[in-house]
Amino acid sequence: MRIRFVVAVLVACWSLGAAALATEMYDRSTPGDGETISESPAEFYIVFLEGIYLTSVRLRGSDGSEWPIDWKKTEENVFNTRFRTERPLPPGDYQIEWDAYVRQHLHDDGGTIKFTIKP
Repeated sequence: MRIRFVVAVLVACWSLGAAALATEMYDRSTPGDGETISESPAEFYIVFLEGIYLTSVRLRGSDGSEWPIDWKKTEENVFNTRFRTERPLPPGDYQIEWDAYVRQHLHDDGGTIKFTIKP
């Protein structure tokens, strides 16, 4: 019985630790997470705390639809990334989703940056 309890505690701690690693490398962005802006940005920008292998970047509307962007994947570690939309975004709620692998720490990372355009 005691061993089951210890195993359950270890699994819970491991799960919490894995969740804590998510978005570990995110520093700041334009637009910022939770920010309300008055118009579509000319350029989007994400800064990371360390160089990471960025595997994907997506921009989604509140309905889940993906907006085309000009982001290009590279095999190199990056400390930041920039991209533009193919056309200005209309008013609404959006999120930037990014996924990465932190090679120096041997784990996945990623996050979501939510923002609103409200004229």
